[in-house]
Amino acid sequence: MNPGILTETLNHFLAVFGAGWSNLQPAINGLTGVLLSIEIVMIGLWWALGGGEQLVAVMKKILYLGVWMWIVRSFPALSNAFVQSLIHAGQIAGGGGGPSLFDPSKIIEYGLTTTAPLVEKISGIGITEIVNGLVLALTYIGIMLAYILIAWQIFYAVLEFNLLAAVVGIFLPFGFFEPTKFLAEKAIGAIVSSGVKLMVLAFIMSVIEPTLSTLAFSGDLNFTEIWSALLTVGAVAFLAWNAPGIAAGLLAGSPSLSAGAALQNAVVGGTGVALAGMGAYGLTKMAVEKVGAGVGAASQMIGSRFGSSGGDTPKSGGDSGAGGPSGSTGSPSGTSSPSSASATSDRGGSSEQKDEHQEKGKAPNWAKTALHAMHTPEEARPSGGSATPRL
Repeated sequence: MNPGILTETLNHFLAVFGAGWSNLQPAINGLTGVLLSIEIVMIGLWWALGGGEQLVAVMKKILYLGVWMWIVRSFPALSNAFVQSLIHAGQIAGGGGGPSLFDPSKIIEYGLTTTAPLVEKISGIGITEIVNGLVLALTYIGIMLAYILIAWQIFYAVLEFNLLAAVVGIFLPFGFFEPTKFLAEKAIGAIVSSGVKLMVLAFIMSVIEPTLSTLAFSGDLNFTEIWSALLTVGAVAFLAWNAPGIAAGLLAGSPSLSAGAALQNAVVGGTGVALAGMGAYGLTKMAVEKVGAGVGAASQMIGSRFGSSGGDTPKSGGDSGAGGPSGSTGSPSGTSSPSSASATSDRGGSSEQKDEHQEKGKAPNWAKTALHAMHTPEEARPSGGSATPRL
């Protein structure tokens, strides 16, 4: 494995994003000319209609346009200097150390160095210690995943700033015209937010760098030492992964870092897996019970029909051979024949069994909740319909 591949990829993206401003320069110049001309004409009309008495306000407006023109022309250098100063401030606050944010592969190197004894231990385990080998392998994956998450967070934070710096320049000319000034303010706000995030990350890396660089296993590995390392690296990874939330809380004036947030992030992944498994189990169970209910209902229907046809045979024979009065040929009017009674009882039993099968075929509440989470809501379907159509 080449641990420097992440830094090489980052440098490649930075080189590509650096050309974004140059590619947008013709469009930026065109917008600047149009919007600045409109604003100057509006200032002239306003000054003329005011009788030439608004000289101070006109001079303030002209100064503002000149300063904003300088910002638009020098925006790449200004934004880079602003963010570099924030990163330096974060490193100073953390003690002045820490790896560079533009070298995330350094974090991967720390992880490989820390887990080297663990890899040697795993490679020397025999077939009789397969359980210990599995536990050590899972621990190795967890520790390396924590280091990778820290490196990814740095990679994406630096990439986000350069991406914003490359594309937000198209919104800066809108600051010349008063009705469209809010677009330029959004662009400046995006750069400030990204810079604050990098400052928080620089501070975190300056604080945790001594821990990451000195974290190592002793010669005699034991599970207590392994789990302690996993707990330490996992806590540091969570702190780095929540740097955007910390930066947002800093800008909003409200804290956002807590153990509950860590538990929520851990539960989200487990909940998704659990819901998928419960939904699959519920669907299988419902399908089997519905098939059983259908087979039972069909057998009951066939049985009731055969029973009713067998009960009608003696009655038709009595009618054909009847020569006497009606009272002697059939059953009395006040009583019911045994065949009709048996058919009625068969139908009653069939309906009771159907109700019993329907009760058994009804899905439990947890299965309904899982199915509701997996299926698309009614209002999200273009043509409506049921999430579980009946065939």
